[in-house]
Amino acid sequence: MKRLLSTLCVAAGLMASASVSAQTAQLVYNENAVGQTIAGKLITDIYKKAGMSATAVPVPGVRANAMALSGEKDGEAGRIGAYYLKNPTLIKVEPSHYYLSSSAFAKKDKGIVIKSKEDLKKYKVGIVRGIAHGEAATEGMQGVQLAASYEQLYKMLDGDRIDVVVDEGISGPILLKKLGMSNTIGHVGEIARLDLYHSLNPSKKDWAPKISATIKAMKDSGELDKLVKRYEEEAMK
Repeated sequence: MKRLLSTLCVAAGLMASASVSAQTAQLVYNENAVGQTIAGKLITDIYKKAGMSATAVPVPGVRANAMALSGEKDGEAGRIGAYYLKNPTLIKVEPSHYYLSSSAFAKKDKGIVIKSKEDLKKYKVGIVRGIAHGEAATEGMQGVQLAASYEQLYKMLDGDRIDVVVDEGISGPILLKKLGMSNTIGHVGEIARLDLYHSLNPSKKDWAPKISATIKAMKDSGELDKLVKRYEEEAMK
């Protein structure tokens, strides 16, 4: 009888493991940032390495948050640490698998240099609504201009309606080139370099240990660094 019970327990464990491995994680990421696209590619690779599968699709930042919180999606590709203070029910998967360079962009002829959050207080600053690193950089500041997209923000900057745009270091130059503004607007400083962590809805908390261990192993082996370099180079082409 004991042997039968032991066999049944092992079988149940194997079935549960197989169920997790067979299920495809439905993840989202903020569509307004190149760094988020890279985080999405990385997390799908990480799931594959873990023997699982995942899809990561772009949606507006605010919607991504709502979908992860409600359980409509299983989680998000990557969010900064401060995000979890405002969303404590989400599972923060550690260690981080990517990073975000929270950076400032301004007109080149203005002579603006930004080295910290304090420097931003001298200027009229614009951020995209729902972007955590932009909100963190301007927390407590008055008169911050909110926009629905970075394209809208850079047009406001070009028209002198604001002085500085807070954007990702890798995203800004790519969009400015696309908009034909790279000759007049450029990177004027990094405000902070922030780790990005995969988030999970609480209903999927059992996935966290396996994904966490896989991220650590890929970091230790150097595999993750190689993927980061590859995806960053692809994004800059």
